[in-house]
Amino acid sequence: MKRKHVIVPAVVAAAALILTGCSSSSGPSKDARGEACIASGSVSDSIKVKTGEDTPSLETKTPITVDKAERTVLKQGKGDVVAADGSINISFLVYNGLDGTAINGASETLVQNTPNLYTGTEWVEDLIRCAVPGQQAALAMPASDFFGEDLTAAGAPEGVKKNTAIVVVADFTEAKDAEADNRGSSDSLSPDELLKKAEGTAKEAPAGFPKVELAENGEPTITMPEGAAAPTELKIATIIEGEGDVVNPGDTVYVNYKGVIWSTGKEFDSSWSRGEPTPFPTTGVIPGFQKALEGQKVGSQIISIVPPAEGYGADGLQQMGQEPDAVMVFVLDIVGVLPAK
Repeated sequence: MKRKHVIVPAVVAAAALILTGCSSSSGPSKDARGEACIASGSVSDSIKVKTGEDTPSLETKTPITVDKAERTVLKQGKGDVVAADGSINISFLVYNGLDGTAINGASETLVQNTPNLYTGTEWVEDLIRCAVPGQQAALAMPASDFFGEDLTAAGAPEGVKKNTAIVVVADFTEAKDAEADNRGSSDSLSPDELLKKAEGTAKEAPAGFPKVELAENGEPTITMPEGAAAPTELKIATIIEGEGDVVNPGDTVYVNYKGVIWSTGKEFDSSWSRGEPTPFPTTGVIPGFQKALEGQKVGSQIISIVPPAEGYGADGLQQMGQEPDAVMVFVLDIVGVLPAK
């Protein structure tokens, strides 16, 4: 089972809600469906983070290796474990166990405790299904669980091996029961409810935008205009205009996307590489992604040119192994949407 990283997170520095906790493996033993929680272990028990800075740092001695996923409650919560098919808010940071640097993260984001919703990122379900409001938990897993077996293709940091620990430290708040969800009976869309690729009216991108060529399955190849300097401001263009529902702020959007670096053309993230679209709330992603999606229609394909200020910022880009002034280019297919609660 391949496990990949969370796609297009909010700015890492925004996840500073995380607090230092004292390891305490005594959280819930079973989730709301009666399944055993991920057991704690010596690695997850050792996790500590340092606060007082924009991006809390990992204080645990590195390098860290781990053979299987371990989950430790660092701070006890109050109340019941998140309900089956319920939802809970999460803020988290992802750390590279090789050197302790933060490589990913998200600020306050609503996630749903629904089986198989996180296909390709199953570690998310392992992290949240035993969560309690007010709880802080550390999940340590092998890098192969987080990135998948092909670490290079998934963009793992240099030097990371399959048994290098990837550590997620998360805070949980405001659990909601499925009965309180006014969205309807379903918290997710099944594959047969999603478009296979963008479909609608093709539109020409403005001058200076990268060239996008589509394979038969819809996967884009992105080519920068020869000799052109990267834009310093956010640029967004619709290159296929769909005819489906409009995406509103906070909606959960199902997106097939590819992201490349302008200066090199090198891919750094892609749902196409995983073989399936990725769902996420529009309010839980970087600004350059959010602004590209909200107001668009299902079926649309959008190209978004994202400078650091509209993406991860200089520090976040460096933590990802990119240059601090790297400009990212995303091509996004909107293949489905669930209205916000």
